Amino acid sequence: MLDDLDADEIDLHRLLASAPPQTPPLGLRDKVMASLRERRVAWEWIIAALFALPSGVFLVRQVLVHGQDFTQALANVMTAASSETSDAFFFVDGLTVIALALLGIACAFAAHALLISGSGSRTVAR
Repeated sequence: MLDDLDADEIDLHRLLASAPPQTPPLGLRDKVMASLRERRVAWEWIIAALFALPSGVFLVRQVLVHGQDFTQALANVMTAASSETSDAFFFVDGLTVIALALLGIACAFAAHALLISGSGSRTVAR
């Protein structure tokens, strides 16, 4: 494993490998979660909305305007998947991919905001 690393990476690897593992102090997780609960998460909801609303509107418009194309592309994919030939043709618009990616980022922000705001109300039994 160390054969394909340069000298700096080998030194860093040896330094990190020489450090003994240490357990965190008792109550560290509870202190971190308490500090996270105190944070305001309104800005995360705003960022999530700024990513999700335009992307969602664009995707709905794409389905309304090009819905027949999406249906035909799915039918082509299903036909190609069920047959032995690979003659399916479909086109994915780059803006649709970007809108889906931005929607995913918005979901990540919203999930984080939900996790932080709801972390005090539920506890997990160990």
